[in-house]
Amino acid sequence: MTLFQRVSLAAIVLACLTWKGPSMAAEDPGSIAPDSDRVMVTVFLKHTQNLTLEQMGENLRANGFFEKFPPEGVEVVSWLQLMSFGHVVTMKVPPAKVRELNRSIESGSYSTFKSEVYLGYDFWPVIQAVKARRAEEMSEK
Repeated sequence: MTLFQRVSLAAIVLACLTWKGPSMAAEDPGSIAPDSDRVMVTVFLKHTQNLTLEQMGENLRANGFFEKFPPEGVEVVSWLQLMSFGHVVTMKVPPAKVRELNRSIESGSYSTFKSEVYLGYDFWPVIQAVKARRAEEMSEK
């Protein structure tokens, strides 16, 4: 990802986090129960462009990547293979497993992938609550 793309992505994320539209401002954040047992983690595993597919496979097998990643007890929500990029893996991780997840990436993939790890949370319940409130407001008019 180029510097321009990273800055653009950061600006979009910042705008989304700080924007308070009329419906979002009216939403009570305490009314949405967070999943306190797990954190959402998205891992970007970018191909090392100077390796062939065979070399990448050899490195992953030699490092035991698929035996280590993801660790036991981590739920994979999605695992995408993106052409010309690599893998994007989204997982629900118990907080006690975050270190093990980090170690599985470090010890299993560093010679094959450049990794980026992002913590987040499921925003879908908030959107559903906003939509429900808007629908209720519209039906009252």
